[in-house]
Amino acid sequence: MVLPDWLNYSFLAVGLLFSLFYGVKACDAFSVDPKGKPWAWHVHQFWFNSAGSAVGWGAAWFVARRVWHCMATTSPTQLGWSDAALAGVAFVGITGHLPYATAGVLEGIRALALKVAGLGK
Repeated sequence: MVLPDWLNYSFLAVGLLFSLFYGVKACDAFSVDPKGKPWAWHVHQFWFNSAGSAVGWGAAWFVARRVWHCMATTSPTQLGWSDAALAGVAFVGITGHLPYATAGVLEGIRALALKVAGLGK
């Protein structure tokens, strides 16, 4: 069972609106001073933050489809750990923190790799 069109279009409109918001206003929202940064930094921040929010809204759409199916069919289908993980990604992305979380995870992997290789502190 699929989501009704009105819900699909609502998700699309709200997701695009907030993805653009985080692309344009992420520095204000997270108190980052953009003064003196090169234009490439501004373009990267717009892309990085809007894409992170869009991924969150996309994940929320998949979660909504799954929940809608379970409710509409009154099926005994249970939501699993993968659904919970997807809901977590959706929450982190929708709130604008997916880029920060992704950068942190990648930095952690880098630090771990350097430690394992004996090059880290």
